[in-house]
Amino acid sequence: MAQPAVRTGNVRSHRRRPPRRFALVPWIIAVVVVGLLAGGGVFAYQRMTKESCKGSVTAQIIASAESSTILDNLSRSWADTKPAVNGTCVSVNVRTRDNAVMAQELGTDWDAKSSGAPPDVWVPDSTAWVRRASIASTAERMMPDLQPSLAKTPAIIAMPKPMAEALGWPTGDVTWQDLINKRATDPAGWAKYGKPNWGKFRFGMTDPLASTAGLLSLMAILDSDDDGEVTPAEEDTVYKLKQLRSVYTETTAEITAGLARADQQSEEAALQFVSAFPALEQDVLSYNKSNPKVPLVAVYPSNGSADADNPYLILNAPWAEPSRQAAAKAFLTYARGSVGKQAFLDAGFRDSNRTAGRPLLENPAFTPRIKTVPRAVLLPESVKQSMDTWTALTRATNVLLVLDISGSMKEPVPGTGKTRMQLAKEAAASAVKLFDGDVTAGLWVFSSNLNGATDYKSVVPIGKVSDRRDQLINQINKIQPTGDTGLYDTAAAAQQAIVNAYKPGATNLVVLMTDGKNDDPGGGLNLAQLQAKLSANAKTDKKVPIVTVGYGNDADFAALQDISRLTGGNLYTSKTAFDINEVLATAIFGRV
Repeated sequence: MAQPAVRTGNVRSHRRRPPRRFALVPWIIAVVVVGLLAGGGVFAYQRMTKESCKGSVTAQIIASAESSTILDNLSRSWADTKPAVNGTCVSVNVRTRDNAVMAQELGTDWDAKSSGAPPDVWVPDSTAWVRRASIASTAERMMPDLQPSLAKTPAIIAMPKPMAEALGWPTGDVTWQDLINKRATDPAGWAKYGKPNWGKFRFGMTDPLASTAGLLSLMAILDSDDDGEVTPAEEDTVYKLKQLRSVYTETTAEITAGLARADQQSEEAALQFVSAFPALEQDVLSYNKSNPKVPLVAVYPSNGSADADNPYLILNAPWAEPSRQAAAKAFLTYARGSVGKQAFLDAGFRDSNRTAGRPLLENPAFTPRIKTVPRAVLLPESVKQSMDTWTALTRATNVLLVLDISGSMKEPVPGTGKTRMQLAKEAAASAVKLFDGDVTAGLWVFSSNLNGATDYKSVVPIGKVSDRRDQLINQINKIQPTGDTGLYDTAAAAQQAIVNAYKPGATNLVVLMTDGKNDDPGGGLNLAQLQAKLSANAKTDKKVPIVTVGYGNDADFAALQDISRLTGGNLYTSKTAFDINEVLATAIFGRV
């Protein structure tokens, strides 16, 4: 480090000074350098680091909206330190993407056209989304063993302050089960507490497929004994929850926006809008910043709450490269260091030990020290089961199941003792059993020349599941493989069938499962013609996504990706066939 300093002592200046002073110069320079380093020496360090690294490597980070802004700011301050790994200059690029969308996209082949460069790091709000993604074997293999938390924000019960005080806040014990089974079902409502003008107890809920608070709270509601699994008895709670919800939105922000509008009218309007709803501490902190007439408070369930723990996942993905992973690890060290920790605390998060920063410590709406320990995160299968059951019960759906019955479905699946067809039939029947009675559904099969020159056949017409559940299951069980694969004609016709039976306000979609590629002896549509038809539908007011499921290693995944992308659907893959049950359920009940 002395050499650069000596070079900066311009030799020409030595000639202008008496020889007796020449010997003092190196000592003066040395003292200056030491002083700079002792005081931080930022400029000198940055310059030397910049000169010492060559080239550049950028790791791609995809994070949730709640953490991406903080991480982006940290990436900029980290860049100011001129970081390097093994002599190479490194940086990170932070992008924002929805948790639920990422959980689905990591389970299939990454589509760079619609999703951009594949991520080296994923930072979802919660480990619960990691569990959800891990249902797909493709995503499960990407997840690292080390999943360090950047910061935490607990899932809580958000309540208007006067209502929380009526229930004993901040010292009284309250649980989700207590609210659902007692408070919300009491016909007396708030009159029982001497507040008849507040009306009935209005329970709010957010969509667990889109909302981290909704997902974590649903798991706490279902897993009452906090053992990490959902039993059939515990699952019954979801049926009551469906009946009780008075306010139902996709995200917490939509509930708080509605509450804000009511609050602008009057205190009474705010108190009549909603009594309790799932939220994160961050949501309450953000809402109260506008100084509403009726502020919210965070009620911490006395039987424990789960945390949105913001895990930092360096993915073991097929596209992973050691140099980018090294850059991602270097940034992790910075993000978990003093600068990164303080940035999250200042934004109202807690640290990895649940210790609060100043925004929470100085705010009476929050409890600085949470008494309960974090709840267990459910097993992947239980997370999936919870979300699928909720979706089947609550989402108005108009769906056409289209199953490939071509001859290749006769092939056995190693290690199962069953054929592709048998596993596919079991998966389809399981999905139908989950449908709520109000769902409208139909069943088609396809191969080639099933009905004259037509490649597809309607087996059960579209109608209410309550009238045809047994018929759907019986027809699925009777399916036998035969013929070739008339994929393109079938996809176009199936989409048109749902357009003809379109239900405004419902999720209208086609779920098409195949193990092959278009192989139609009778000719029919080519891929370009199919794409033109699908693109035309995407421009209408009756858009019908086609969710495709590629089954086995012989499916034409590129064509299926195009079909889904052009229609606004998703492609799901089950290349090994072991997980087809989970994959098909995700395709049907996942967020479209």
